[in-house]
Amino acid sequence: MPTLPSLRPPHRLVACLAGALVFPALLFVANVAPAETAPPPTPPADAQTSFAAKLVNGDFETGDMTGWKNWRTKFSQVSDQAQAGKHALVLGPGRARACQELKIRPNSRYRLSAWVKTDSGAEQVELVASDFGGPKISVASALTEYTRVAVEFTSAFVADTLLVTLWHPFGTGMGYADSLELEYLGEAPPPVVQEFVAPETREEKSEGGVAQLPPSDIKWFLDAKFGLFVHWGVYSSVDKGNEWVMHNKRHTPEAYRALAENPDTGFTAAKFDPAEWADLAKSAGMKYTVLTTRHHDGYALFDSKHPNSWTSVKHIGRDLIKEYTDAVRKSGLHVGLYYSPMSWRYPGYYNVEGEKMNPNVWGYTAQDWHKENARLMKEEVYEQVSALLSHYGPIEYMFWDGAWLGQTVNPELEDRFWDTGRYQDRNGEWLVDERYVERDPVTNQALGIMGLVRKHQPRMMVNKRFSWVGDVDVDEGSAASTGDIRVVTMEKCLSLQKGGWGHVPNAKVFSFEEIAVFLSDCVVRNINLLLNVAPDREGVIPQNQQDVLRQTGRWLDKVGPAVYNTRGGPWQPLHGEYGSTYAGDKIYCHVYKDYRHKASGTFTTHSLGTKRVLKVTDVYTGKELTWKRNDDNTLTIENVDYNLFPPVTILQITLNENVYEN
Repeated sequence: MPTLPSLRPPHRLVACLAGALVFPALLFVANVAPAETAPPPTPPADAQTSFAAKLVNGDFETGDMTGWKNWRTKFSQVSDQAQAGKHALVLGPGRARACQELKIRPNSRYRLSAWVKTDSGAEQVELVASDFGGPKISVASALTEYTRVAVEFTSAFVADTLLVTLWHPFGTGMGYADSLELEYLGEAPPPVVQEFVAPETREEKSEGGVAQLPPSDIKWFLDAKFGLFVHWGVYSSVDKGNEWVMHNKRHTPEAYRALAENPDTGFTAAKFDPAEWADLAKSAGMKYTVLTTRHHDGYALFDSKHPNSWTSVKHIGRDLIKEYTDAVRKSGLHVGLYYSPMSWRYPGYYNVEGEKMNPNVWGYTAQDWHKENARLMKEEVYEQVSALLSHYGPIEYMFWDGAWLGQTVNPELEDRFWDTGRYQDRNGEWLVDERYVERDPVTNQALGIMGLVRKHQPRMMVNKRFSWVGDVDVDEGSAASTGDIRVVTMEKCLSLQKGGWGHVPNAKVFSFEEIAVFLSDCVVRNINLLLNVAPDREGVIPQNQQDVLRQTGRWLDKVGPAVYNTRGGPWQPLHGEYGSTYAGDKIYCHVYKDYRHKASGTFTTHSLGTKRVLKVTDVYTGKELTWKRNDDNTLTIENVDYNLFPPVTILQITLNENVYEN
């Protein structure tokens, strides 16, 4: 019998090794289970010296942000409120973070710790470890005295980096951090063979008087796996097209509008053909599309009757969303929309209560009229959401984005302001004018955002980025999907171009091979991939982005059965090495280029229990492969050709019965 590959322990064991600790008091822990055993003994000092990566300026004694300066570090600086020495990190007010990436040893255990405190106790400072090949792990404290917090984690066999984040997610006060340490705790534990993961079903939640959709209404999404995201708007023509350009370049609303509407260099949509976009999505193997109807700059690609609105109908005389929804629906793809409720066109966005101006790049200071200005922003949102939900036929998915106020997370204020549940608060401080109110015919109460959704689009899925629990969780960015199979409905959104979501001329893109791995990493964990393209100001998707999509589609033509209509499992994935999907009586093993036993030309699975194997094939070629069952009910597949498509080799195991009972 061949040597069994080194396999990742099942989730219950990994959790024991990746606990989060607070000394002396635990206030909040995310994404981890309590430790069930005492921590392993600390290795000898020479081992720590050999293997421990060193944080740069972990004590902040340089007196500045040395080591912490990169694009992820925002609203952070050095303070004199130190736990030790003379300096510490101060985060805030509001949403703030500081990040540092460093090299670590693969296949090893570590402990990351910090001393943290807050000004008021009404907020928290969070210590986060991520990008080490396992699920993101975090611990937080809200105490007003310095408290030591720590997380323990195990790096993957193929992971040699760690992203350390200090995070102050919300609050008007400050958070502080000092004396960060990273300790090496030894090699990863011995491998454990997994049995089939017990299937779990999502718990259906309710919030604001509205329940999440039932499984029957989200099945299409779970089956689809792969969608096209399109960021397109007036920003596509301004200063290299980044969708945050109005904010990043501090353009005033008037100056930004002048740039965007310039007939020679501004947004024209002159070559926009939504049928071509739909055909491209289908050729890529995508099953649904999502287009930005309005981004944070407040420009709408549809008709809006609110007097403050700025739209493509007023600007170029075209309802671009009408053209898009008609074409996508005709193509047979599922129709999705994106909508941002926040708008930089309103100074009141940064001061919705009219009392304290949040930090902003435009230098706005608090004014008496800001609260009313914020109410008008909300009113425009209600008019536009009603229009999108009632004028464009069946919409199957809404990607909300940007409900935070003043670019600061404050869940209590967001709930009070937006009224995203079934009804608006009749005693609220920001009442929508009756002209833009829709009422429940039974109760006569003014409908809130989810009340409008359920009235006009009762089967439409929504994500959780509008202060409501949502039907879909969202992960964003180019970090690899890691961790275990998700129970919640999950989607990862990724920009195909490297840098920004809106059009950047001559931008480099991820390769087709990289996208194939992103997609495979997602599906083995029950995550959809929503891949973004960035058309130019005329509506043309850059050729290099089109090429990658078509290559991906040709690959999916061969391996599609291992992707579509599957679910992640029956075993937990191992980052960078393998994962699995299943459907009916078939298991699909996704084996990646860094699989540690790739050179042997074999692949050994986890336990199949009592299931009987009928045959094994290479999905890419359809070729049948030899195999043998081992004493521990694992299966060793032989003569695997890992050179056919090195990024992902997919092997199909056909059983004599379904993987799980129906």
